[in-house]
Amino acid sequence: MVRRTRLATALLVTVLSASLAACGGGDPASKPSPSTTTKAPTKVKLVFGVSGHKTLVDTYKQLAAEYTQEVPNVTVEVKSWPTADQLTAAVNSGEKVDVVLTPRADVATFAEDKRIQPVDTLLEARNVDFGDKYSREAMEDFSVERRLECMPYSVSPQVVYVNTGLIDFDAMKEEGLPTPSVRADGSLRGWTVEQFSSAMTYAAEHNKGVRGTYVEQNLTALMPWLAGAGATLFDDPLAPTTTALEDSAGAYEDLVEAMTQPNVLATAKDLNGRTPFQAFKQGRLVALVGDRSLVSDLRATDAMEWDVMPMPGGNGTTGDYAGLCMGSETADPDATADFLTYLISTESVVKMVRTGHFVPVNSEVGYAPVFTQPERNPKNARIFTDTVRDMQVLPEATQLAQLQKVAAVAVRGSFAVAEPDQVEDYAVQIDELSKTVFPQPTPLASPSPSISPSS
Repeated sequence: MVRRTRLATALLVTVLSASLAACGGGDPASKPSPSTTTKAPTKVKLVFGVSGHKTLVDTYKQLAAEYTQEVPNVTVEVKSWPTADQLTAAVNSGEKVDVVLTPRADVATFAEDKRIQPVDTLLEARNVDFGDKYSREAMEDFSVERRLECMPYSVSPQVVYVNTGLIDFDAMKEEGLPTPSVRADGSLRGWTVEQFSSAMTYAAEHNKGVRGTYVEQNLTALMPWLAGAGATLFDDPLAPTTTALEDSAGAYEDLVEAMTQPNVLATAKDLNGRTPFQAFKQGRLVALVGDRSLVSDLRATDAMEWDVMPMPGGNGTTGDYAGLCMGSETADPDATADFLTYLISTESVVKMVRTGHFVPVNSEVGYAPVFTQPERNPKNARIFTDTVRDMQVLPEATQLAQLQKVAAVAVRGSFAVAEPDQVEDYAVQIDELSKTVFPQPTPLASPSPSISPSS
């Protein structure tokens, strides 16, 4: 089986630092896009496979149409699927795609099955800058056998959305309660697990019918919270063989203790038929974990004061990357590489950011005003980009579903302990159970005993 390895330093030797002057409002420059090859393509039709929210798909189609206008010899058809899993299934079934939006977890399998081809040499030839705009972690996650298989494109870190209108932080501080830190402009900086618990309890006590947050008691839902509290989730982030919760039992214990304080966690009865997001928008929950896709809906919610915070503890979060890969059977690799270069250009990424559903891997755009939008909520928008540095990526969906199933009883048990230190027993159980989900290393054969020659 193909295994991911550390990206060779040689991959990044060719770094062309084309400077991008700031345009109006401090946004990254939108011109020029990375250069394409000098060879004029013949008539080519490309298929761009995507998935996701309708707003994202519509923007992919807009980019494809604009590219066709710029390069009339090339026609780009966008084919979309509702979910990434459905897109992956289509590609595995032989669907022809020239460029495909691919979750990080599928890259190794696609490369092993030769459904995609490396992009490093082709992109280097087009003056793509692999420098400071792309983190080393992102580049490594899309590399197989010392080759960059796909270009990192978007990322989806989990953060905490907070209804700030339900919490009086100044009053909490005056009462001597553990209080999250706040910047001079009123934006929320960060919080410990204890400060989170204190804020949730305080808000519930001072607002009738309000609870702190809603977290399903399953391992998938707990993972961003555990990561924030300081837990290392897996023994190997790229090819896990087990969870690593026993080694992080202290973080697990702190989290359980915080979440089991009065009114911190809402029950299904508290939701009263609402989804957690509906309850949050209606002011029934103080906080809710989610990704960037919630922003546009919350901005349309009248008279709601809200912001985003890192996961309690501030040690990280969970999330995943998506990359742009090139199909191995594309009829014209040069034309396909030109289109891929266009998609990752600053100009194109800025258009994706403006959908409100997209967090770029390109940090130049991620820290620019076009993304942070300081005049609009959330004030703390840079958290989406800051959090990526300590983000733990999750296994592929099928493994995650199996892991959630086998660990279900142990997770529920960890929330029913009489003493927090009993959580460690359940952490040990989860680690052992997880070994039935992930491939296990083959034991090394013991050396044969040597036979002494007879004297």
